[in-house]
Amino acid sequence: MRIPDQLSLAGLAAAVWAALTLSVATCSLAGEPPQYDGQALYLNHCANCHGTYGEGDGAVTPSLNVVLQDLRYLSQRNDGQFPRAWLTRIIDGRESRQAHGPYDMPVWGAVLQTQEGYDEPANARVTAKIDAMVSYLETMQVSGAGNELEQAVVAPEALIE
Repeated sequence: MRIPDQLSLAGLAAAVWAALTLSVATCSLAGEPPQYDGQALYLNHCANCHGTYGEGDGAVTPSLNVVLQDLRYLSQRNDGQFPRAWLTRIIDGRESRQAHGPYDMPVWGAVLQTQEGYDEPANARVTAKIDAMVSYLETMQVSGAGNELEQAVVAPEALIE
């Protein structure tokens, strides 16, 4: 039995349409940066100075010229709000503070950019890695009182400029 030419054309058109739709969807998924493990990134990039648990007691801390803040109390020192945007800028290196001047803390945005490359997908991966680290730091936050000495040493206005 012979298939009519119109049916064959319709079938072919449907197959082409399905293939194009699938390839566009695949490209969209492939263009998204992968999910990163914020804890692993923190341990790899931050723990040597800030300590495994963010207490400012990393292995190289004694050789630093600054006293590192306890990262577990960032929200508490910021009126209970986690300072996500500010912290992202600090890690990325776009914002400088006395403790995180250009020579005291690596500019992780530039370091990661060098590792990843300079095209748009690389930029997305760098942003995703920094976001993953910031999200992990948010999970480390301690709520409630208990760090009065830390609060007395670092005034809230020193946290956010």
